[in-house]
Amino acid sequence: MPDTARAHGGRPPATERLSPPACIPRHKFEDYLARPAVRTLLALLTRRNRAGRCYLEEVFETYDAPDVGLLRRLIYAVPHRAIEVFRRRAGVRREVLRDQVLHHRPTARALVNTARSIAHFGLMVPQRFYSPLIVVWNYTQACNLTCRHCYQNAGHKPAGDELTTEQKLDLVDQMAHEYVPFLAIAGGEPLVARDIWQVLEHCRRRGVHTTVATNGTLLTRDVCRRLADCGVKYVEVSLDSIDPEQHDRFRGLRGAWKRSVEGMRNAAATPGLRCGLACCVTRQNYDQVEDLIRLAKDLGCTTFVHFNFIPVGRGRAMAETDIDPDQREALMRLLNRHLQEGEISIMSTAPQFGRACILYGPPEGFMASAHAGKGKGMQAKVLAKYLGGCGAGRCYCAIQPNGRVTPCVYMPEVEVGDLKRQKLVDIWHNPLFALLSDREDRGDHCAICDFRHYCGGCRARALNYLGDLQAGDPGCLYNRRLWDEIVTQAAPQENHAHAGALDAS
Repeated sequence: MPDTARAHGGRPPATERLSPPACIPRHKFEDYLARPAVRTLLALLTRRNRAGRCYLEEVFETYDAPDVGLLRRLIYAVPHRAIEVFRRRAGVRREVLRDQVLHHRPTARALVNTARSIAHFGLMVPQRFYSPLIVVWNYTQACNLTCRHCYQNAGHKPAGDELTTEQKLDLVDQMAHEYVPFLAIAGGEPLVARDIWQVLEHCRRRGVHTTVATNGTLLTRDVCRRLADCGVKYVEVSLDSIDPEQHDRFRGLRGAWKRSVEGMRNAAATPGLRCGLACCVTRQNYDQVEDLIRLAKDLGCTTFVHFNFIPVGRGRAMAETDIDPDQREALMRLLNRHLQEGEISIMSTAPQFGRACILYGPPEGFMASAHAGKGKGMQAKVLAKYLGGCGAGRCYCAIQPNGRVTPCVYMPEVEVGDLKRQKLVDIWHNPLFALLSDREDRGDHCAICDFRHYCGGCRARALNYLGDLQAGDPGCLYNRRLWDEIVTQAAPQENHAHAGALDAS
């Protein structure tokens, strides 16, 4: 790693900066959670009993439940009374709190996970979690397409060392036991896997909120209905261009665009199923984002998802198509505008999106709290301080088809454990994930940025461009110097390759 990547970059002009501590007041609930006595209380509430359950989840389950006996009502009377006090102060109806929060298994599981995390680590900025809030599972190496930017480098057949069905079912059990609330199943193409339906049904039984990322070519009406019956709430379909021919060339299959668009229509029309359109933005489709968002709305999608391009997998061969920091900043502005308009939800894997919401959105506007969430008003911005930005190894991890665990899908070579030999919770507690959770130990402008708690920079970009997980994110406008150095170093290689091609011709 060059020394220059460790040096702090110059701060951007004052007119381009806004200090979050000055514009986002500290919430009194932060002071409450930071008290040592509260941390001790949370430790007691989340301690497991002999049945492997904790007191807090039983408090949630028995709240306003008509079938609870007198003895259990007495046991949980004090915490139920405390919940009622908070409910009245927040102005929330009892049935909303009961049905949408405390009795909604994934949400209740997320609350228990958060309580365990504060008990174990204390209140941290950003918060490190005792077990993942979300797991992205690259379910299989098999795919029916051959996409040029595939981070997984998927093929047409499953790999020989993929997890067995029994191991997959056990993994779902582990996630449920460790209070992992959200699971995103990706690929390859998960819908080509023979045992996908058995595993999805098991996720439904265990109360794990499950989403499926797909290329959409297999989303027939029957498949969409079956996904909904298995408890899947959201499907995310990748589309690379508004132009069918451009998309098909990129995906390696004639007619892929038409089938993917029809798949989105089918998903959006299925009761109980929401659909999102996802796009990895490069120079090849940068000027089409507005049209793609409009297409998503026309198809009935509830969400548009921007994926940050990372030069990994087959994407290494097209690194020159990555957008520069100025283009990414303009993209963040565009995405924030659509988020604030509220006609469609906007998600982005670029951690700078959180900063963009603060810089370019109104004080009481929408805020991207994390990769998969949003809120409105100052409270959402306070929450984003703990949840937002790069979550690799802090609140999120990836699982490869063979059971190897990595910090992120864009770091497939950084393996920290093997689920064939270890439990997920044991793998999660490793030194690398502790390092990734500490945003004070960073290089370049990421080390001094006023927005580091809301962003932190993309660690996958730092690794794949600079070879250092802790370096500054070269995709950020505030680290423009790093990007210029990368472009300068790449230019002679590109010229040499171009000259070689001319000589060969």
